Amino acid sequence: MDNIHIFVGGHARQNNGHAGIGLCFYTDPDNQPFYEEGEYIGIETQNSAVYRAILKALAKASGWRMKNVTIYTDNRLVVGQLVDNMSARAQNIVPLHDEVKKIASNFERCQVNFVLPGNNRRSKELARAAAIASPETITAQALQFEIQSGITGLILAFTPKLMIVQFKYRKGSKIASHQHIHEQASYLLRGTLKYVVADQDIIMKKGAGLVVSSNSVHQIEALEDTTEIVTYSPMRADLLKIS
Repeated sequence: MDNIHIFVGGHARQNNGHAGIGLCFYTDPDNQPFYEEGEYIGIETQNSAVYRAILKALAKASGWRMKNVTIYTDNRLVVGQLVDNMSARAQNIVPLHDEVKKIASNFERCQVNFVLPGNNRRSKELARAAAIASPETITAQALQFEIQSGITGLILAFTPKLMIVQFKYRKGSKIASHQHIHEQASYLLRGTLKYVVADQDIIMKKGAGLVVSSNSVHQIEALEDTTEIVTYSPMRADLLKIS
């Protein structure tokens, strides 16, 4: 796997506050990412957070011995400074800019491309979620949401690398066949669920546990009213609504 596409996002709460980065790695940008990551990075500006996301992406690609890397960001200023030779003058940006240039020179090919924000949504969600998950502010979140009629979720707590969610199912409710890159571990507090994983039927009753590997196709049916605790690694940014 010599070619890799990495979408990066950086987010600072206010322009100089708690910040996070998000990385999504693809072999083909039209498909699902094969790896994603969110990380809290401390106090940064919006632009420096994007630079740090690029540095983390390049370090990961280098560690995996990738030869050709394409970075995508929706930050026009950063792209202009790295690609169009716009001046990088801010004291906090100059060393980051120079470090990106230095690391990028170690690849056979390394490009930085601008992408519209709508096409970079996933990495930005990871960055926004990571920005609020600082060591000082990690708490029980208690964020409730509805998946569909008869199925509700309650996010109990999360960091960029882990999320704990309580799901409640009404008897007869179903989640259609799907997959995601997250590792998933399930524990039933009450009720009965039927999981179908890799075409294998698995009946879970109270006290049962189940692990669903990354990218495994699975579906769920509630055979009675059920409460389930699920942990995801990394966090499910798509379950969060964070500004």
